[in-house]
Amino acid sequence: MNKEMKDNGSSSQPRKKMTTKKMVMYVVLAIVLVVGGFYGYKEYHYYTTHVVTEDAQTDGHITPVRARVSGYVTQVLVKDNQPVVKGQIVAQIDTTDYALKVRMAKSALSSAKASLEVAIAAENQAKVSLDKAQLDYKRVSDLYKGGATTRQKYDDIKAALDAAQATLDEAKQKVAQVRVQIKQQQDQLDFAKLQLSYTHIVAPGTGKISKKDVEVGQLIQTGQPLMAVTDTKSVWVTANFKETELDHIKVGQTVKISVDAYPDMTFLGRVESIAGATGAKYALLPPENATGNFVKVVQRVPVKIVLTENKVDRPLQLGLNVTASIDFTQPAPRDHTADAQMP
Repeated sequence: MNKEMKDNGSSSQPRKKMTTKKMVMYVVLAIVLVVGGFYGYKEYHYYTTHVVTEDAQTDGHITPVRARVSGYVTQVLVKDNQPVVKGQIVAQIDTTDYALKVRMAKSALSSAKASLEVAIAAENQAKVSLDKAQLDYKRVSDLYKGGATTRQKYDDIKAALDAAQATLDEAKQKVAQVRVQIKQQQDQLDFAKLQLSYTHIVAPGTGKISKKDVEVGQLIQTGQPLMAVTDTKSVWVTANFKETELDHIKVGQTVKISVDAYPDMTFLGRVESIAGATGAKYALLPPENATGNFVKVVQRVPVKIVLTENKVDRPLQLGLNVTASIDFTQPAPRDHTADAQMP
């Protein structure tokens, strides 16, 4: 009998253990279901009130630095990724030829100015001669009318007056021509100085040097790209939203931006403009549906988002991957009247 009681006691213990395990499993399953349901509902509610895209990148201005005159490079004053400010000299072209053109233009201008002085002196002399001829003509004319002189004398004086007038007109014309020459020589001098100034290649904006492709001793041509300046201060986000989401996007809406480079930080932005065409239309070879089999593909439209806060300790380089999220239940912006076109 004791043996049977022992056997019954030993069999009840595993049953209790199994019952306890089941209870723990049910509790854990219930917790998982509750937590999963909570987060599932939260995600469902989030995506029913937000438009989100990971097809977004930081964007900004990249200004090319090009040579405006040709020549040999004598100095390169910057390195890759070096910060520069607008107007800073980044490279130098040999100035010998251009300085010589400036000196030649100055010499030609000085010669033209000397010619002007001679022409003005000739004009003044012609004016004196004309004044004398006019006095002689008036005196002889009065005498001729009174019969005190001959017709030949009168004709000679009249011819002298006409000749003096012609000489003055010619002198004035010469002065005018020389003044035109001076203006031309001054323009040539200004142009030569401008060409000389272009031998100092300067940064067109403030930012960082990138894509540097110039070395000392290199012969460069007019218009040749030498490097680029990347503006890292004025950065925005270009987010490509689906065409089916555009109805929820309005200019002025607040945007939450997550950058892969800083996963622990959220940036705030504002919708500034919406592009006037899909990204496919801006492609080098846009699709032409009329010439082939048509397959409907959801298109994406670029949306420009400007940052509304500047995090100095978190610089944003151009081209970083971004996730943009817009809560379309937020109140419509006051200044929103129509979707602006992306510049």
